[in-house]
Amino acid sequence: MKAADAESLLNREQRARLPLPRQLLLYLDPFALFKDASNGTALVRASALSYNRALRWVLVAYIRRWILIAASLFLAIAPAEALAAQAKIFIIPAAAFAVGASIAIAVTCLIGAVYVLLGSKRE
Repeated sequence: MKAADAESLLNREQRARLPLPRQLLLYLDPFALFKDASNGTALVRASALSYNRALRWVLVAYIRRWILIAASLFLAIAPAEALAAQAKIFIIPAAAFAVGASIAIAVTCLIGAVYVLLGSKRE
C-alpha cells in the first residue's frame, strides 16, 4: 500500500467509500494503516517508522478484536465436538473452529509483539 493511501484510510469518510470486501479486509488487517518502513531512502524509512510509532495506538483495537475472534472460535469447538459424537460429518467444523482459533491466537500474539516493538526505545 502506498504511504498516501495509508494516511487517507485514517479518515472515516474515506473508509466508508470503499467497497465492502475492502472494508472487511481493513477491519481484520491490523497493518493496513501502517507505512512500509523497509524501503526508500533513510529519511523516508525514518519518517515511516515515526508515523508507525505514532499510530501504534490503533493496534489495541485490533488486539481486542482478534482476542474476541479467538475466544468465539474456541468456544464453538465444544458444541461442534458434541455434534460430531452424533454424526461424524461434524468433525470437520470442529477441526475448522480449532484451526481458526489457533490462527486467531497467533495473529493476536503477532499484533501484541508489534505493539511492544513499536513502543520500544528509539535507537
